[in-house]
Amino acid sequence: MQIKALGAVGTVTGSCFRIELDSGDKILLDCGLFQGGRQTELRNSNSRVYEPRDLAAMVLTHAHTDHSGLVPRLVRDGYRGPVHATEATCDLLKVLWLDAANIQEQEAVWKSRKNRRQGQREVEPLYTEDDARLAMTLLRPLPFYQASPIVPGLTLRYIPAGHILGAASAHFTIEENGNAPRRVGFSGDLGRAGQLLMPDPAKLPETDTLFMETTYGNRRHKEMGPSVDELLAAVNAAWKEGGKILIPAFAVERSQEVMLLLARAWHDGRIPRELPIILDSPLATAASEIYTRYVELFDEETRNFLSMGLGSQTLPTLRITRDTQESQKLNDIRGSALIIAGSGMANAGRILHHLKHNLWRPNCHVIFVGFQAQGTTGRRLVEGAKVVKIFREAVNVEAKIHTIGGFSGHADQKELLDWLGRLAHPGLTVNLVHGEPSSTRDFYDLARTRWPDLNFHIPNWLHYAALAEETPVRAEAGTPAAGPALQDERLTLSLTRRLERMKEQAAAAGALPPDQLAALEECLARAESIMISQPAANGN
Repeated sequence: MQIKALGAVGTVTGSCFRIELDSGDKILLDCGLFQGGRQTELRNSNSRVYEPRDLAAMVLTHAHTDHSGLVPRLVRDGYRGPVHATEATCDLLKVLWLDAANIQEQEAVWKSRKNRRQGQREVEPLYTEDDARLAMTLLRPLPFYQASPIVPGLTLRYIPAGHILGAASAHFTIEENGNAPRRVGFSGDLGRAGQLLMPDPAKLPETDTLFMETTYGNRRHKEMGPSVDELLAAVNAAWKEGGKILIPAFAVERSQEVMLLLARAWHDGRIPRELPIILDSPLATAASEIYTRYVELFDEETRNFLSMGLGSQTLPTLRITRDTQESQKLNDIRGSALIIAGSGMANAGRILHHLKHNLWRPNCHVIFVGFQAQGTTGRRLVEGAKVVKIFREAVNVEAKIHTIGGFSGHADQKELLDWLGRLAHPGLTVNLVHGEPSSTRDFYDLARTRWPDLNFHIPNWLHYAALAEETPVRAEAGTPAAGPALQDERLTLSLTRRLERMKEQAAAAGALPPDQLAALEECLARAESIMISQPAANGN
């Protein structure tokens, strides 16, 4: 058996790992979209990396786009096997995939129109609504905790991960060639203890090899109480100033959490009773309706809230937009109003229109309640950008930007350490993934000091990960070994910079189709993996 890292290494997006059994069967664990800038997102078009026609099955940990959003693309390119997920995840994917396909088609039309004016080629959508509907027919729901055969020799158990509705960690048992069973665990995205909606993450069964997320491997979150206080303080400040409150929020989990705490605050008199609150996200509305079908998964207070649905019973000033025209009319509101809209990283969706109309206003308050990936508009705003481009137009940033970490759906450094501590045993091999380089490396240094008898690794993109009782990981077949010339760091750095310039020039000129640009991106990643010494590459 081998496991190849196809995403979520050196980044928090594009989660995908291919399990390759000795029998020849290949299974994808997650199949997520890359997000965070044009160069990173070019990887989404390079489906040959995934070998969709050769896959026997897919296993998804949860419905977030960075873990599931590329499935319709692989279906478009020939995948026809089962897509396993928990029942709640399957329900969420049925609305998320259609929404994503609609966005892909609209963006392709817009970009093609622009390209035609410049004499360039038209743009194909990454996938269409037809591809998404076909992908939906492949969904195969599985329960938590039950041992489920996926292919001969490989059995899966889903364990609650506490991240969003339906989110799971995946535990595989592999039995091959009469050898002793091998146990491989994938954390998926781990939730926090004491969240507003989800129960705490459960403990994985014992594993030999573990793939563990490190999204917040180098920081601690604020406690929930002070985070709620901070959010409500920003809301009340904007009300007094007569400005808009914009909350970019993920449609699944974060929007429901924000509405729950606003409902509590309204009933407790902690926000103005007259403040208009608008949920401007058909996707979040559809996801909220799905949440009401699974009320048994939540605590009693949350069950009571969700059982009433969304409306005047829970939050009297709540208004839900149903179409684009209603969304556009929100710009005509005079005075203060609170608008919740996607996307959570402000890299797409209706929130961009609201930011365009309000970022330049000093009395506007923008409240970020989730992780912001590198290259996104949200990341630029939280890092203090004075000007951002929205729909290719420069917009001055005069609004007050708030970043509130306590609402994160991801475990922080301490919570990650606590979760790992319940699984740690001598000889356990741990691959640290799903984090930006600084976060993953900081967690690596800390965890290796705390557990010197565990084997920690940081995989590289398109390389095979470390497995328990295995020799040091090898690169993909065809990747050149680091010979004498490539050991010269200056030469490798020069190569990397040349590839980077080539890619930028080709992208700007529209001279290469997406698949060739993606291939150039792949070459760049290989050059970087040679240049940067990582534990997974040197066997330390």
